[in-house]
Amino acid sequence: MKIAVLGWGSLIWCPGILRIKTKWRSDGPVLPVEFARISRDGRVTLVILPGAKGQPVYWAVSEFDDLGAARRNLKEREGCALKDIHSLPAADKTSGKVSATVTRSVRGWLAARKQVDAVIWTGLTTNWQEKRHQKFTSEDAVRYLKGLESERDRSATTFGRAQEYVMNTPALIQTKVRRAMQKEGWKDTVLSKTFFEDYSQAASSPITR
Repeated sequence: MKIAVLGWGSLIWCPGILRIKTKWRSDGPVLPVEFARISRDGRVTLVILPGAKGQPVYWAVSEFDDLGAARRNLKEREGCALKDIHSLPAADKTSGKVSATVTRSVRGWLAARKQVDAVIWTGLTTNWQEKRHQKFTSEDAVRYLKGLESERDRSATTFGRAQEYVMNTPALIQTKVRRAMQKEGWKDTVLSKTFFEDYSQAASSPITR
């Protein structure tokens, strides 16, 4: 079984213990992702957010040919529960609570790639209500990030990690929050071509700077 791992955030430039046998490819499915989850270290990370604008995500081939083993490996890299690692085998139903929009996009992408038998991805959701006591909005995400910047003298590590995450996200992924932070001077980092199989596409942004 050939298993594709989807990625859109730090998996790309910091795979850690994720075991993949290819570089990242930029022709993954289009998914509604946004900087909408506050992590334990204060970063705002990309997660699937229903209603967000679709973004092209990346994929690589897992070293594992067993779906359970591949899911456990991604779980360990992400530090989350196994239930948050979603999967879709070509001939079966999705595992986890997956929206119809995401299921259609992933299933359509998978159907067009006969060499791939299953797809796995991290299904963490926004925790904005828990962390900020209000429904997520891109405007409040920008306020949060600007707040980290204004307090960086007291929490330089938190600010540095948060800025790195936003700026290091591959250039094809241009969300409302990221575009707003670009206007605040958070310019996209040019990631090393060693991460990608098709670097010319991965490094190209769909918007005009």
